[in-house]
Amino acid sequence: MRTRQAPPGPGPAVFRHTVGNALVLHVGERISAAARSLALAIAADPDHDIVVLDLHDDLPAGVWASLAAVLNRPRRGIRLVVCGVPADTAALAAQWLCDRLRRPVVTPHGRPIRTASGTLFAVAASGGGWVRYRPRRQPVRESTRYPAPAWDTAAARFTPTSATGAVEPIPAGVWIRDSRDPGVVGSRWPWLAAAVPCQPEAMTVVLGCPGTPPLAVDDVARFWRGLDPDGRRHARFVQYGPVQSSAGELLGQRLADVLASPVVCLTGIPVGRPDRPELRTVTADGRLGWQPLVRELAFTPRAAPAAAAVPPRILSHQAPALLGDPVGPLTYRYARDAVVEIVQSGLWIRAAGTPRHAVRVRAHPADPDRHALIVDDTFPARVRRFRELAEDLAARLDPATRARSVLRLASAVATGPGWPAGDVDGDPDDALTYRFTAADLALDEVAPDDLARDDVTLGALARDDVVRVAPSLGAGPPAGAAPTRPPAPAPPDGLDAARAWLRQRFGTEFDTAASAISRLVAEHPPLRDGDEPVTDAVAVRLYLSAAGRAVDRALRSDPDADDGALLFARCVLAGAGRLPAHRGATWLSADLSAAELRGIAARRVLTEPGFTHALTEPPVTAAGNVDVLLWSMTARLTRLLEPVGEQHVDHRVIFLPGVRFVVLEVTAPGRDRPGRVLLRELAADEPARHPGPFDALASTSLLRSLDRWTATGRRSRVGPAAAARFTRLPGLV
Repeated sequence: MRTRQAPPGPGPAVFRHTVGNALVLHVGERISAAARSLALAIAADPDHDIVVLDLHDDLPAGVWASLAAVLNRPRRGIRLVVCGVPADTAALAAQWLCDRLRRPVVTPHGRPIRTASGTLFAVAASGGGWVRYRPRRQPVRESTRYPAPAWDTAAARFTPTSATGAVEPIPAGVWIRDSRDPGVVGSRWPWLAAAVPCQPEAMTVVLGCPGTPPLAVDDVARFWRGLDPDGRRHARFVQYGPVQSSAGELLGQRLADVLASPVVCLTGIPVGRPDRPELRTVTADGRLGWQPLVRELAFTPRAAPAAAAVPPRILSHQAPALLGDPVGPLTYRYARDAVVEIVQSGLWIRAAGTPRHAVRVRAHPADPDRHALIVDDTFPARVRRFRELAEDLAARLDPATRARSVLRLASAVATGPGWPAGDVDGDPDDALTYRFTAADLALDEVAPDDLARDDVTLGALARDDVVRVAPSLGAGPPAGAAPTRPPAPAPPDGLDAARAWLRQRFGTEFDTAASAISRLVAEHPPLRDGDEPVTDAVAVRLYLSAAGRAVDRALRSDPDADDGALLFARCVLAGAGRLPAHRGATWLSADLSAAELRGIAARRVLTEPGFTHALTEPPVTAAGNVDVLLWSMTARLTRLLEPVGEQHVDHRVIFLPGVRFVVLEVTAPGRDRPGRVLLRELAADEPARHPGPFDALASTSLLRSLDRWTATGRRSRVGPAAAARFTRLPGLV
């Protein structure tokens, strides 16, 4: 990062930094965190100079002339993003700079949404999106996304498709969904915008919304008819919520038949990096499921309405190195005597030769809730060996897939629900009968009566054909084997020791919380960073309940008083660090005497050794006599991990231990009004100067937030058992 001050001009001094691919101009002494983050994320533009203006509402006189002086060079056009001012100000700034500099300026109409993949998405309403301003010419809309994917114009407008359906642009493409419940739709949109990446060559078409009525396929057809051939070529359908279809019919086949066109469907919703996103299945309630290795399926329309459908064709897949070396299409050498084949429903462990019912196993559709580890049972003597390999393979899969894996017999998969018999090779009614003993089949699917017989039709074993893989991932000793003693643990020191203590200390309470939180961790990638994310997330959930008060007491009074509480706090700190940060105003209420207020006013900085609880919106009633408003930079939003019942709190944030606050204002309570203390969180490396560079801005923003809370009447719900945690002023022990 290169830094220098711009040459003196007629207005205030303007500082310039080169951050990533952008030139950042700011009038304050330091770049804001928002501007720095944006500049580091934005992609290079081969045709424009990228400029980020880091401004704020209280702009000094002459600032625009100073900015123009910095940019007054005969160079390329400017791609402009303005931080810290209203959208109208940004548009005026773009037009003014364009006219003043005689250079084209491209800027988003409205505040751009920055996705995890770096795309800047400007919602295309009322001619919005990225707009190009040209000297002495009318502005023109350029794109909806930057960088603009090949399919950008096909996914640019909000369009009603019926009285109950609509097409809505999202950064990754479009969302076709029911429009009758704006509340449910509004709660899902932010996740789709933030988590689903924008891929340059693939327009993700998300169908349906969990919690709404099924989407009519006619709504999809109306969208499809509006696409040109290039837009159709880039379209990739993925089911997110309920969609109307016949019982037992796959959505991809239904779309191909209704649209009378070949279509490509993703096997899960993409999340993560745009260059190689991870796919995750979506369960009926909208949760993320397991990670399919088959990525894209191509469906073709039926030749006639009554004709049999052709099974979908696998267009692309991914194969992790753990599967071994490839030995054929979608097939890998997993062991000396076994291969693993990637199929739609999961993974198939079998011998190298292709069984008669292979086409049926391959055509069996995936279950969003369960990842199938298919054990081939063509030769019963090998079933035990293949099961051992399947369990070993399960232990090596990603946590979300491992947790949803089940063992299934290949014969049951081949004869179960799937494609009609006329569409695949082989006779569905052929019964593979072999002579074997109970020792040849160490499977939970085999009933005692079956094991007592010598001749068994394998189809009879499918009466209960699913075996869940235990979380321990161990198959356990064979029936009749002597129990073995587990080796002595080496579970630990440091943070590992704290996690081990936490699991032992809370026992059943920990296990109960972990069963629910493991799903949350799987659905939110930031929570999965680092080691043992579930343990750390459970620690936060427990801390937010009554059990966490011991941590507060230990950290705020004597850190050496309770070693267990300090171990607890280490786990909480590890988990809270993965939660999203809140930048803006927060609130708590304290009961302070006049002497305490005078002492606070005399101090410049308050340092809090423990966690500080605050709210992003005040509650209905306040317990204290002083409103404490804190400007947050790093406080963590706890919504994902909030407990239930009387400990639950809406709109809670927690400041991590060691945070410093600068005192901005102290006002004593009056006869009919509460007192007021204004605090601003200091950055980790920020000196406590008086006055600080952002003190006036923080004070103004805090008071405006207080006025907004009063005007809107929005209030947080605070469980009665948690109310006391919002009455402690940080740094006042």
